[in-house]
Amino acid sequence: TTNILLTDDVLDEGDEVLKIKIGAIPPQYKRLNDNIEIRVIDNDYTVAPFGTPLNPTYGIVSSTAPTGYYATLEGLSGAALKQAVQDIIANPAVVHAHNYGDIIEILKTADQNPLNSNEVWLMYVEQSRSKLEFQDTGINTGKWNREHIYPQSRGGFTDGTLSIPDGINVWLPTNADDILAGHADAHHLRSEDGAENSLRGNNDFGLTAYNGPSGTKGSWKGDVARSVFYMAVRYNGLNVVNGDIADTTVGQLGDLASLLTWNTLDPSDDFEMNRNNYIYTWQVNRNPFIDYPDLANYIWGSKVGQAWHFNLSTNDFTNLKINLYPNPAQKSITISGLNESATIEIYNTNGAKIVEQKFIGETQFNIDFPTGIYFAKINSGEKSIVKKFIVQ
Repeated sequence: TTNILLTDDVLDEGDEVLKIKIGAIPPQYKRLNDNIEIRVIDNDYTVAPFGTPLNPTYGIVSSTAPTGYYATLEGLSGAALKQAVQDIIANPAVVHAHNYGDIIEILKTADQNPLNSNEVWLMYVEQSRSKLEFQDTGINTGKWNREHIYPQSRGGFTDGTLSIPDGINVWLPTNADDILAGHADAHHLRSEDGAENSLRGNNDFGLTAYNGPSGTKGSWKGDVARSVFYMAVRYNGLNVVNGDIADTTVGQLGDLASLLTWNTLDPSDDFEMNRNNYIYTWQVNRNPFIDYPDLANYIWGSKVGQAWHFNLSTNDFTNLKINLYPNPAQKSITISGLNESATIEIYNTNGAKIVEQKFIGETQFNIDFPTGIYFAKINSGEKSIVKKFIVQ
């Protein structure tokens, strides 16, 4: 008998694998087991000050965008606004392109579980998993891998970069026509459960297309929308369109209407902002739809043709102390913290608007809704904010 003692230290080396290989044995014994692997879970992980996408926080993580990064967008509208965004995020003099092999290490930090630094957060299934469980064989059960939100075959960049990692300091220049760089663009690559990644396949997003695993809360929907919007501006030849189109269509991905709704009902949170900040250190570009989600409405949505102004951005409105209580609620909710006239719109998880009402100041609203999750969108002038609440 051999005893193996594992000593608990105060350092976080991450979860590890203990491999036991049995050497030569006396002839009277039979070798029943060999090459045993035991997972060793490190309990010295760290916890971030912000929440997971399932329990999001807002305003804790600030954007690291350089001063003036978006200054050229001020006052623009329509096609000129979209072009100006592309000029920033696809600037050939600034932006770096990396290999697909680097994405593993990028995601281990960008998608790190805020509750455990030794895990990644899996987007669609809304679960965490040890970084150690990356899929490196054909077996995906219990593993995580790299999900292309804009599918490789739909984007025309299948295997467009090398699978060999070469680190943050080795990169290639890129531009808006460099479609193959989309293969390894971390702004649309997420950690995902291997089996769920396969189920999503090349499908569009939306109620009649891919709508996520049954029983999940949809905490990923806004993230997906903003990633698709980014890709549709970053690369010439990629578009986001209405409808559930054929999953063999190249250069188009749907459903735009669903994604615009998701962008509104699932606003960017601290997890996404932290992710945006980290990817910027590698690629030297940002996802502007995380920094300013309302940009999508100016390019594709209800504000097309209107001039973009920073003083009307959603981010400014988010900083106001607008409260919704009680939450969870039963018969009514109260909105406080806003003294000007406003409109409340309440949506269910399918994106259907079930209430729209004007109000001024602190106001109580009666809610005779079935049990479930709802979203209250509060609009005042050109500004808006979304609050999620539960009806019990």
